Amino acid sequence: MGHKTLTRYLISEVLPPFFLGLLVFTFILLIARILKLIELVITRGVPLIQTAKLFSLILPTFLELTVPMAFLLAILLGLGRLSSDQELLAMKASGISPTQILWPLSIVAVIIAIITWLLTMFARPAANTAIKKELYNIAKSRVGTALKEKVFNDDFPNILIYVEEIIPPGSTAQGVLIVDKRNRVREAIILGKVALITTDEETNTLGLKLFDGSIYERERNRPGFSQTRFNIYDFKLDLDELISPVKRKEAGPKEMSLRHLLRIIREKGAQGAKTIPERMELHQRISFGFVPFVFCLLGISLTLLPRSSRANRSWGFMLCFFWLLTYYAFLSLGKALGDKGVLHPIPALWLPNIVVGGVAVHFFRKACRESPLRFQAGLETALALTSQYFIRFKRNPKD
Repeated sequence: MGHKTLTRYLISEVLPPFFLGLLVFTFILLIARILKLIELVITRGVPLIQTAKLFSLILPTFLELTVPMAFLLAILLGLGRLSSDQELLAMKASGISPTQILWPLSIVAVIIAIITWLLTMFARPAANTAIKKELYNIAKSRVGTALKEKVFNDDFPNILIYVEEIIPPGSTAQGVLIVDKRNRVREAIILGKVALITTDEETNTLGLKLFDGSIYERERNRPGFSQTRFNIYDFKLDLDELISPVKRKEAGPKEMSLRHLLRIIREKGAQGAKTIPERMELHQRISFGFVPFVFCLLGISLTLLPRSSRANRSWGFMLCFFWLLTYYAFLSLGKALGDKGVLHPIPALWLPNIVVGGVAVHFFRKACRESPLRFQAGLETALALTSQYFIRFKRNPKD
């Protein structure tokens, strides 16, 4: 088998399960966010186009994780299929070494690494910044029609608004009660039979024009109320009071561009301030770009080890989930130690790459020498028994 033919053949085996894994992993991680976006459309009246834009901005954060994950699954399933059909054994018999199998897939690993690096360095920070701006625009445009019936709406600080009924299309309300606690000295309770809801973009205010009602005022240090009747009463709410905390919040490390992040690290370092969050974010972005190489070597090593010819799809899925959990467990540990200052950000964020990469190198050496792992037979037996149990449970749940 020629080098080009081997390369095309191995890549053709890996690409279909890669796209399948990418779809499955991304969908699993996005389920909770999808439900929240559906809630925005149904309960908050956010337009479908605006919701789709939010969805597209959320994707880079998850693709940063799922692209390397799908690559590991693709290698385990693709080469696992070759192993179960004895094709890898035939390749070895014809003189093809593990290194010759590694190089073609390393080309794919380089492409996956570049995609991951672009997502981590540029796409995800830009998307996070855009999400904040989009949420601000949604809050600003939809807050006027976001009042819920028969519920105390507490979106505004120190103000409670109760609406008995909102008449379509949403600009008129009946049975309105407002509790205004903005004044520290005097508290007001406003009752109105009918209210017109308006928004003024120039002054950035939400207006409630109440008809035929009463105002009950009480000083905090004195008992009793004073009552005032009105025919028309204008109640204004400043939308900036609701939205400004989101608008004024400074961009965190996750929203910073690479240039901005490096500048903040230099400026804080010159001032003697702590730069742990910024350096943790920087080294996480850098280390993530090398994850595909680690997963590539790990996946190839696991499928080339002796006795792996018995592997099947369930074995590949379970082995993939095991090593993904292992990798992200070490990543969580490294983050925790780095955030507390126990470890420098470099070893803290490179810990999973070092540990899993070291294991992958050890496995690859074993595969080159065709030396089985001591615990491999027990591991495969455990995986096989677990797989048989789930199949039996699926057929007969009562057993």
